[in-house]
Amino acid sequence: MKVHTSHSYSATPARVVEVMTDPETLQLKYTALGHRDIHIVEHVVRADGSITVRSKRSVPMEVPGFAKRFLSPMNTVEQHDEWNPPAADGGRTGTWRVTASGVPVRVGGDLSVQPDGAGASVVVMSGEVGCSIPIVGGKLAAFVGADVERTMHAEEEFNTNVLSRPPTKRRTR
Repeated sequence: MKVHTSHSYSATPARVVEVMTDPETLQLKYTALGHRDIHIVEHVVRADGSITVRSKRSVPMEVPGFAKRFLSPMNTVEQHDEWNPPAADGGRTGTWRVTASGVPVRVGGDLSVQPDGAGASVVVMSGEVGCSIPIVGGKLAAFVGADVERTMHAEEEFNTNVLSRPPTKRRTR
C-alpha cells in the first residue's frame, strides 16, 4: 500500500526541519500522540547539515480481529529519519523508515521540505507499506498503512501548532 501526505507550514524549511528533528519537540509530539516509553536513540547533526534521528517508542493501536495474530495493542516501533544537507534554497530531501518489533510489515519512504517562494514550506512524505504474509498480507499492510497516514496527519497538526508559536531560546549549560 502506498502512503502519501503533503502539508504546508508557515515557516522556512530550516525552521520546519528544526521542529521535525529536535529531540525535545519529538518527545512532546510522541507524548501528545499517546506514545509511551519514548527514547531518542540518536540525534546527529553533521557539519554538512545532514541530520539523523532515530527514536524508539511504544505505540498504541486498536487491532482488528484478523490482525491480532501479528499486532499487539501496544507495539514497540523504531523510526529512522535521514535528512540530506540543505540545498541552496533551503529545501531538503531525505528518507524515513519505521520498524515494529515482531511485526512482519515494512514501512518507509521519501520525505522532502521545499520553500514555497512566499516564506512558507511544503513537506511531502510518501512511502510504501508492505507485508509478505500469504493471504492476509495485503489486508494487514492496508490496515497498517491507514494507521501510518492517520499518524502522519496527527504529526502535521502537532507541527503546525508548534510552528505557530515563536521559537524558544534554549539555555546553554
